Amino acid sequence: MGKILSTISTPMRDFNLESRAHKIISRDKPTVAPKHKSDEKEYLRLLKERPNIEEIDKKNENLDKHLRDVYVTSHDEMPKSTTNPNKPLPVNRHIIEDPFLGYHEPKKVPYGRVTLKSALQFISQHQTNAADHTITKIAEIHKLPEETVKNIVDYFRVYEVYIPEKKSKTQFLGPLIPRKHVVTVERKKITSDTDGTTSQN
Repeated sequence: MGKILSTISTPMRDFNLESRAHKIISRDKPTVAPKHKSDEKEYLRLLKERPNIEEIDKKNENLDKHLRDVYVTSHDEMPKSTTNPNKPLPVNRHIIEDPFLGYHEPKKVPYGRVTLKSALQFISQHQTNAADHTITKIAEIHKLPEETVKNIVDYFRVYEVYIPEKKSKTQFLGPLIPRKHVVTVERKKITSDTDGTTSQN
């Protein structure tokens, strides 16, 4: 039934379709959708308060002419370079690699101070061989008070890697009691022990 109705209604719907489309396209202004009652009341109220509100949408020829007449011309010369020759901009554009310990160490270290790299070095040396790298020797080399070096060595450590020695061969960690495994072949029950012997029932 629906197919019959569609075959009847389709030619009626498409009758003179092109000329009807041209009529709608050639209209000057499309028909405005009807306003809601509350919107229409608000619009009428605004028209009473401001009767010239519709002129906002109209093009003002006088203002448009003023906009076309305004233009800017520049007669100034190019500004001179303000760079200081004593402090030139950097020319090297290579990628700066990250420092070893996350920050750049100072080139000059004052007395009584050490860099993090030097501190890690003498801590690891004292850990590995305390007889050769004593607290007195470290204090003389780095020009630090012995008490400070003692506190650093006592309370700070460097990570160490311990690799355990392989003392014995690995052993089987399964059950100690051998278990029987039952296999059915040609409707005959064959039991085999873990020692390799088989018995047929």
